[in-house]
Amino acid sequence: MTNPTRALALAIGFVLTLAVVAAAQSPAISYPDSLRADWTVEPTRPGRARVVGYLYNSNVNDAANVWLRVERIGADGSVADTYRWRVVGDVLSGGRSLFDVPVGEAAATYRVMVETVSWVKECR
Repeated sequence: MTNPTRALALAIGFVLTLAVVAAAQSPAISYPDSLRADWTVEPTRPGRARVVGYLYNSNVNDAANVWLRVERIGADGSVADTYRWRVVGDVLSGGRSLFDVPVGEAAATYRVMVETVSWVKECR
C-alpha cells in the first residue's frame, strides 16, 4: 500500500470513528408514540423542588432501564440545568410508572424527556 493510499484509508477510518462517537452522544431521544410523561413541579423546601409524574407506556413491549432527562429552561429559552434520573422498575406495556426527580427551583420551567429505554418482551 502506497503512502497516499494509506493516508486516505486512515483519514476515512478517522471520519467514520468520529461519526460513530457523535451518534453515541446524541441528545435525549423522545418516544412520543410509546412513552409519554405526565408531570408537575412540586415545591419541597425553600429554593428546592421536584418533578413528579407518571410515565405511560403504549408500546406492545415493556420498557426497562428507562432514564429520564429533566431540563430546566432559562428565560432566554436555553437549557440552564439538566437532571438525569432512572425510573425504578419496568414500565409494563399498557401501564404506567411513577417518577420523582429532585430539581432546583420550583418557579422554573422544566421539560421532561425519555433519554434511554430498553424494550423487552416480558417483565424481568
